[in-house]
Amino acid sequence: MNSTNNTYKRKVLLRWHKRKTFLNEKSKTKLYTRKKTNKISAVTNKEFDDEVKQYSTANDIKTNDKQDGFEQTLEFKEECQIRELSKISNLNTRLELNFKNYIKELHSALIKECSYNLLNLNTLYLTLDFESLTSVTNRTLKAIKDQKIFSVLGYFPTISLELKNRGWVEKRDPTRPPINYLNYLKSAPYMVNCLESPPLMPSINKDDAALERLKSMQSWTILKNKKSDFIFVTRKQLINWSTLSKLTSISQMPRHIFCTKDGLAQCLEYYKNSVSNLMFPRCHYIRSEADSVAFVEDYITTALISTLKIIVRAIENNKMIFTENGNIPYAIIDFVILCIFKFLNKQKNGNTETGMWMFENQKKIWNEFMNYYSKLITDSDAKFDHEYIYELELDVYAKCKYLLGEVKTYCPQHYIDGITNTWIIKPTSNCSGHGIMMSRDLHTIKQKITVSNVFRKSYVLQKYIERPLLVYACKIDLRQWFLVTNMRPVVVWIYKEGYVRFCANTFSMKKMDESIHLSNVRLQTKYRKIRNPQVPEECMWNYSELQDYLRKNGQEYVWDELIFPGMCECIYAVLQAATDTTVYRNKTFQLFGADFLITENFIPYLIEINSTPGLNPSTSVIANLAPILLSDIVKVTVDYEKNSKADTGLFVKVVPEKCKSADTAVPVDTHGFNNSSVGYAVGPTALTTDYNERMASMQKNLAEMRLQMVARKTERDARRYVGVNRDLLLGTRNLI
Repeated sequence: MNSTNNTYKRKVLLRWHKRKTFLNEKSKTKLYTRKKTNKISAVTNKEFDDEVKQYSTANDIKTNDKQDGFEQTLEFKEECQIRELSKISNLNTRLELNFKNYIKELHSALIKECSYNLLNLNTLYLTLDFESLTSVTNRTLKAIKDQKIFSVLGYFPTISLELKNRGWVEKRDPTRPPINYLNYLKSAPYMVNCLESPPLMPSINKDDAALERLKSMQSWTILKNKKSDFIFVTRKQLINWSTLSKLTSISQMPRHIFCTKDGLAQCLEYYKNSVSNLMFPRCHYIRSEADSVAFVEDYITTALISTLKIIVRAIENNKMIFTENGNIPYAIIDFVILCIFKFLNKQKNGNTETGMWMFENQKKIWNEFMNYYSKLITDSDAKFDHEYIYELELDVYAKCKYLLGEVKTYCPQHYIDGITNTWIIKPTSNCSGHGIMMSRDLHTIKQKITVSNVFRKSYVLQKYIERPLLVYACKIDLRQWFLVTNMRPVVVWIYKEGYVRFCANTFSMKKMDESIHLSNVRLQTKYRKIRNPQVPEECMWNYSELQDYLRKNGQEYVWDELIFPGMCECIYAVLQAATDTTVYRNKTFQLFGADFLITENFIPYLIEINSTPGLNPSTSVIANLAPILLSDIVKVTVDYEKNSKADTGLFVKVVPEKCKSADTAVPVDTHGFNNSSVGYAVGPTALTTDYNERMASMQKNLAEMRLQMVARKTERDARRYVGVNRDLLLGTRNLI
């Protein structure tokens, strides 16, 4: 399905959800319709039987229509679509939640719900008559027989509504409400942001709410000693695993490690040579001296490669970087080139020479290099101390350009590294951006992860992606929901909608402000009033808005061909890698939230996975999406479980056959970083040509380039090459 159809379907579901009421007072043809009266009327057995019969007949008609639909001609389908559009047009009058009205609307619905649930039914002398009592009892007993008893631990009214509409009966203790109704009744409107999910929109009326409470109390007297067949819960600590029936479906997996920062890094490290469709910024979990040495090696290697990039970029941009009074010794260039040659030799031939990488024994040398490297990335006027000579510049450019091409093979994340060597320091136990800091200084990083020379084992170091996709010059990332319904084998459903989080201020690697680099909702809320004026008010979009932006900027295909498929493959690869470390029980499912950062060439990189993705309505975007998401979870876990042709909403199943198999994975030689604290994405196939042959080929190319350039050199280029010489040099990139 293309992105336009996805957008259309989402809007249909959104408007449908917001017009759907718990008890519809206007439509006489809608299921479960009751006429509003001054007093609560009883439901007779006949009415109950008619209701069940009507519900069953409607379901039969739906099923038959759906099956017949597969056999219709194209013309008939088009006619159906036209009729459906006419139905949708009648729903447009419903107010869609936005930044200006969503808190008021949600708070109004919540206040009504709290008021209705705080009514003292005894003082109002409200009870069920005999016929109503019999009806509720029969319905509950039928649900027990059909294994349709459910419990919701937490505040998720959409889940309750969807299951009740399918004939399920809720097991709910009247003395344990999902939220503190009295507190929320007295609370300020903004407190709706603290709810686990949005309240129902619109809420039911007072009489119907009282009737539902009476029915729930009667059902509880029958169900309190029965086990639930379906439990929806997002907090694992609420589950008593020892008493849980094997036949009960539950929305939490017993154990998984890929939702912790250190766990994800360790989980992916063991599979880095066999998974080709996983893009994950390399991480270091520092637990020992060996882990620290591995990080330092990675850090300094990145600095060396960044120096090559700075030199190549400066020359290609026609910037003078050589002068007799430069502030950086020319010998630094020779040092960098020599180190990179040794690095390549070690990668290609398995050379065991370690002298270059003994950082602790050569602190003076490396500290001197790092000081000059810092000048290169912070001082725009930094120059190398050498008289400008045309042939010298050509020779330096050719060598650096060639080495960059060779390094790409053994540093698969070469593209995202940029030139500043910036790293993110993440606490392993925190979330929502708490405790995160960024640094490009090795000494600062070491101080953060150690106390009295003892490793804290509570931080993960992750390479910062320095070339992200920018929208209105600001960094964004994506929250992608996915539902796991099995781990053996992996069965995962990806949601076609999600939200895009903006950083409030214009992106720059020269500043380390959290308003520029950390897109967590909690953090960016503080900067909404001083944000880039083009950034949305809530610093958030939904997927459809991002797709519209890409289309308007001539990138109409990147979502369907690169971004969304890339996220699907990455999530499936992570789950495959985690099968050995995950404790799974049958009849278990769980919703997760993966955070992705998109690079400027539209490649999604997984940052982390959340086991409890917040569905609290902290923005109007989430308030609109969360009810639809919860409704679609029921479609997958209940409807699809019984009928493989059932509608699954916006969830799409990731079929293993469409993912890259392990047989096609590309191995990567990682001898230079062979430590268990490092997790890498897999890059292109390593070159197998002999090292000496490649060095000889490089020398030949350099010689040819020198001859070409010298032959075309003119007197006016004595001080600086320009024009045709520069064009020729830049046109020979493929040769080097």
